[in-house]
Amino acid sequence: MLQGSEIIIILLVALVVLGPKRLPEVARKLGNWSAELRRAARDFRVGLDAEVADLKQVGDELRKPIGDAKDAVRDVGRDVDRATGDLRRLDWVGPDPVAGPTSADALEDLAEIEGRQEDTPSDEPEP
Repeated sequence: MLQGSEIIIILLVALVVLGPKRLPEVARKLGNWSAELRRAARDFRVGLDAEVADLKQVGDELRKPIGDAKDAVRDVGRDVDRATGDLRRLDWVGPDPVAGPTSADALEDLAEIEGRQEDTPSDEPEP
């Protein structure tokens, strides 16, 4: 922002440069340009506010069906949880699970893998 003393200096310089006859004419033109610029900014703001209002309305119209769909999915999820909750209480009556490899089997496999790695030639030359 310009302070009062700065404005006075600018006016004095303009008076010296433009002279007393042209200064009022230039001041009027600057005033007209300033008013036109304010008017354009106001029109732009009004148009932008109208577009934002339209977008908000579209967003509100979309939120309701999405909310309804979320509620429906939540209801289905509750129904599934209720239905599977009864199944979780049942005891397993099938065959016992087959045991996997023992730790000894794992150690044998590891030794075999390490042995293979020692047998393969490396890409690096030996020193």
